Amino acid sequence: MGTRRRRVLAVSLLFWFLMGFQLCASLNREGAALLKFKEAIDADPYSALKNWDEGSMSPCSWFGVECSDDGLVLTLILRNNSFYGIIPIEIGDLQDIKMLDLGYNNFSGPIPSELQNILSLEFLFLKGNGLSGGLPVGLNWLNRLPTARKTSTVVPLSAPTSSRQLQTTAMKGITLFRRSELETACEGFSNIIGTQPGFTLYKGTLPCGAEIAVVSTAVAYAGGWSDIAEARYMNKVEALSKVNHKNLMNLVGYCEDEKPFIRMMVFEYVSNGSLFERLHVKEAEPLEWQSRLRIAMGVLYCLGYRHQQNVPVTLRNLNSSCIYLTEDNAAKVSDISFGIGKKEDEDDSDAPDEYSTVYKFALLLLEMISGRCPYSDDDGLRILWAHRYLNGVSPVMGMVDPTLNSVPEEHVKAFSELIRLCISEDRRQRPTMAELTKRMQEITGITQDQAIPRNSALWWAELEIITA
Repeated sequence: MGTRRRRVLAVSLLFWFLMGFQLCASLNREGAALLKFKEAIDADPYSALKNWDEGSMSPCSWFGVECSDDGLVLTLILRNNSFYGIIPIEIGDLQDIKMLDLGYNNFSGPIPSELQNILSLEFLFLKGNGLSGGLPVGLNWLNRLPTARKTSTVVPLSAPTSSRQLQTTAMKGITLFRRSELETACEGFSNIIGTQPGFTLYKGTLPCGAEIAVVSTAVAYAGGWSDIAEARYMNKVEALSKVNHKNLMNLVGYCEDEKPFIRMMVFEYVSNGSLFERLHVKEAEPLEWQSRLRIAMGVLYCLGYRHQQNVPVTLRNLNSSCIYLTEDNAAKVSDISFGIGKKEDEDDSDAPDEYSTVYKFALLLLEMISGRCPYSDDDGLRILWAHRYLNGVSPVMGMVDPTLNSVPEEHVKAFSELIRLCISEDRRQRPTMAELTKRMQEITGITQDQAIPRNSALWWAELEIITA
């Protein structure tokens, strides 16, 4: 009897050993390195790495990862996810990676010296973390790469221009650019100013002097671009071509080509950094209370305009990283992604509804009031930290950003009541966009005209007239 039990136990152990071996063997070396990276993350407040599953056959479908045709990891873009942790030495096992962007998180510790062994590395961005020490000696050559460039993603189009000089074909109110025009404008596509999962952002200057932000998909070959991706891209271009608001980072044009494969969108370029940078990066110029109120109202007016369209244009991602500021600190809401985060079977009807947008705006308002990141080691998630102030357990002024001066208590109390309604678990208790806008107007006294940029771009208006 004992012998039989031992046999059963031995078979069970062998089974689980083989299962574990098969699980480990299902991922290549790079997948294993990325799982080590995930293990080194102490906090992932947005669950960005949720689909980094050790049971996957390949890491190429994971969030932030782009691969070559033969499954080698070429880019890892994880900017602005509020990660806490260290960068593990296993990152050096990504021997074919060309672009590594971990900017604007909360990584600490040294920069792994193993990075200097990656001969393919062309772009490294680590700004906005708490890393100690400098670049390893073997990485000093990276100083000539765009890592040292200004990372603002958008600048007012204030230069005197004439869209007649654009040598382009206008289609449906926007411009169809030739690849050669954008390549020249963006200095041979070397002027990289930002990266996000699935796309790269370039800054360009047209011959007429107008500055543009060019968003290019990371997909570099037609075989990696599905029919669904193409449909989403064209739908987005068409939708954005129909909207034009002074608090929106407006679409100027697009570019598409097959050889070499290219899909691009061209937007206004705005110079004063993102709201995230201005709230959380120590080196950035801080925002005063009145500026924050004006930004909040600009965002809200833009969101209201988009919802009022015949076919509402919903902003899928609303956070401080997608809000950019003009020279006079007016808000410009951006919508520049290619929909990489969507599932293959997800269509536009799955986009966030009005009440989801109201909820997200409330979180954005709370961020502007408190000056806090979505997650901190000391207090955890910001929304959970704020509950004691929103529910009256602690004095409401305790949630105000300590760097601010002269914040009216009546403002904070009114915002606290409004935020509590907007994040109600019962969606029916949340205000509509119209109700939210009306209440925010009553609290701030800021009209739509006061929230727009004071220096409006002229060439966009010219382009509208010519293509009308």
